[in-house]
Amino acid sequence: MARPREFDENQALDAALEAFWARGYDATSIEDLVAATGVGRASLYGAFRDKEHLFRRVLDRYLERDMKQIAEATRELSGEAAIRAFFAQRVAKFCPKDGSRGCFLQASGTSGSSVDIVESAGSGFAREMRAWLVDQLKQAQAAGQLARGTDLAAVADLLLVLHNGLSASARAGLSVKALRTAADEGLARVFAR
Repeated sequence: MARPREFDENQALDAALEAFWARGYDATSIEDLVAATGVGRASLYGAFRDKEHLFRRVLDRYLERDMKQIAEATRELSGEAAIRAFFAQRVAKFCPKDGSRGCFLQASGTSGSSVDIVESAGSGFAREMRAWLVDQLKQAQAAGQLARGTDLAAVADLLLVLHNGLSASARAGLSVKALRTAADEGLARVFAR
């Protein structure tokens, strides 16, 4: 008979996320994960099989929570207001009070052996985000907040590039104020009437 788990799986995933975010996939050892989660090596292996499967679960949990946070920040908003709220939420997420980190997905997918793992998960997330942006841009256009004839797909791509640039800049240490200014300037150009 298998022993019941003696740890909260979600807490372990959250602790593992912090370890991976701080060090990166390749530099995070099983010993680091044991220390971060407080879960013994055998229990970690029993629950998650290996480091790669644990990372995949962490990534899934991160993306699920990220989408919920975006939905919460933009609830009951549409068009320009929703996009502005989205960028305000992203800047706050990229620069928490405990230090600049950028986007976990982007930070994890730029080098090392986690690139392939992140690429498959990230492409779905990027497609969802792009579709959401196109929908908000359509609403903005219908409300007269965006010029008729604007190439909405191109603007959505531009906004994704702005999003990713803000994340990379946060990770590099740009201040919250500078990131907000950059986001506001970019959005002012998109929604110039």
